[in-house]
Amino acid sequence: MKALRHLRRRFRRERGQTLILGVMAMVIILVGILVLFDVQRVIRGKVKVMSAIDSAALTGARWQQNTLNLIGEMNLVKACTVLITEPAYQIGGDPGSFLGNDENDDREQLRISADMLTQMQIRVAFVGPLIGFGAAQQAAKNNGLTYNESCNTFLNEMLNDINSEEYYGNPDIVSQEYYGFRWREPYANMVAEILGGSGGESKGVAVGTNVDYLGMPKLIADKSEKPPVTVVNYLRNRTVMEAIAADDWCTLRALLPNDDGIYYQEKWWGNIRLERSTKSLEGSEILPVHITAYRGEDVYTRADEKGMLDEVIKRVPGREDELKRLGTVYDRYDKGDKNDTDGKNNPLPEISWATFDNDWCSYSEYGVDKSGWENYLRGPFQEGVDYRSGALSYFSIRVPDETILKQFQFKRKFAKDHPFRFGGAQSGMGRKINQYGAETEQALDYFDDDSYYITFDATAKPLGYLKTEEGAIRYPFVAGMVLPVFDKVTLIPVSLEPVYGMPMDDRAWIIYITKYLPALGTVNNIDDVQGILDPADFALCLRYHNLIKKLDNLSWRLQGRAWLNAEATGHDTYDPFGNVTGHVTDTINEDHCDDWGGGGGGGRYGPGKLH
Repeated sequence: MKALRHLRRRFRRERGQTLILGVMAMVIILVGILVLFDVQRVIRGKVKVMSAIDSAALTGARWQQNTLNLIGEMNLVKACTVLITEPAYQIGGDPGSFLGNDENDDREQLRISADMLTQMQIRVAFVGPLIGFGAAQQAAKNNGLTYNESCNTFLNEMLNDINSEEYYGNPDIVSQEYYGFRWREPYANMVAEILGGSGGESKGVAVGTNVDYLGMPKLIADKSEKPPVTVVNYLRNRTVMEAIAADDWCTLRALLPNDDGIYYQEKWWGNIRLERSTKSLEGSEILPVHITAYRGEDVYTRADEKGMLDEVIKRVPGREDELKRLGTVYDRYDKGDKNDTDGKNNPLPEISWATFDNDWCSYSEYGVDKSGWENYLRGPFQEGVDYRSGALSYFSIRVPDETILKQFQFKRKFAKDHPFRFGGAQSGMGRKINQYGAETEQALDYFDDDSYYITFDATAKPLGYLKTEEGAIRYPFVAGMVLPVFDKVTLIPVSLEPVYGMPMDDRAWIIYITKYLPALGTVNNIDDVQGILDPADFALCLRYHNLIKKLDNLSWRLQGRAWLNAEATGHDTYDPFGNVTGHVTDTINEDHCDDWGGGGGGGRYGPGKLH
């Protein structure tokens, strides 16, 4: 009995201890459950979005392939006798006498018929990519995505521009017809159909692309030595702005010169001005295939001289009898010329062709190091398809962070009240913990940003090649004229062939480029921009406004320069008796900006991202 009373007294003294441990365990389990739930939610969402983006990119590329091949088939019609002998065109009359009279009636008929086909090619260059863009939206929606407000807003504004007279309707800026095709109204109608409505009712677009459109803002500024090149080139670069947010000193090296005080003086951003693009328009600006129309014999000669036309004709059995090259039926001289052999006029100078523009080029011309890229790919580039394509199907979507921990403002409610610090300890371990704590807080600051989004993007392109009569493989654009040789599409790394233009899916960035930076160019103080912009526009740009103020902060820039100049590796020097006589810095942090972390060093000149 005495022992039992002793146990009862002992348990009474320990009352509540198990409850505390239980509560702590429940909190840990709850946080673990939330983390696991967020992880599976993020992974599931990533798989869904990436499937949608990949499907959209491949669908767009497939329609670019169809567009190029259809344009190429019409070039074959012009390059062969079909245009003259086919009854549907009704221009050849008697093939035996066609082009043999002294008048130019036959050549005029040929020019009219060739121009009619060229008009059809330009129509296809507008219609095909837009059908691809619309089909890509359906592919994305079939994979679980819904309409995107920013993308629809962008396309609505673009539609308004197409219908306006300022740029698209101004004949002094862009031709209002190509070979008889008045493109503006059909172009606007197709964009409207894709939108599926107007204004706030538009819900047709789920994934966006980059668009280099007529009248697109081009930012320029006075060239200066601050810092050390025209600073607007950095401020309009999204990678640079994200580097400022993340304190990525290596990316910001050019903006952190050693003589900082010289460069960052009054209005260091310069007199930023807005100009508008006045580019030519011979096809859709959305998923363009970059073809142009050209009249001349040299286009045919270029494609024919290496047997490329013959090679294309032979790809489909039975075409040899159907398609006879003009160069085998007519010589290259007019009737009456001393070199004439057939008593016929040369038809080739009268024919217009669809040709590739300068966006099509080899990787070496574009500045791509193929050998370096092959370190990141499964194997070497296939011969004949390793070229910079003028037909890129790029799509992107920005997804907001919707994790439970984010919604509960984990960082604000916990991390800021409980700094990741070691009580000011001066030991080596204490300093390390403080360093890691500071880095953790910095990362959480970025994560806790209300404007934080995750961007998913993908790029695909149609592929094709030509063979010379010697069997050598050549790029499709080597022929000059577009030919139907594109036989497959594939996804490519997004950094391999970047696209240019304004992103549909990032409204804040659009306002920042089109309104914020031009306003910044008119003031001498960064904070004065707020008084110029519409409050709603400024609210959208607030994050970028704060990042520019961060760059303007001298202590922050000095912090970055100090890190870049800090010793990375070094060694002590000794006298003959083994006493330390000094220390030598071998390398500084800046010397290792291009090294692979955790590896054996060496230059990191690879892509920013693959997918």
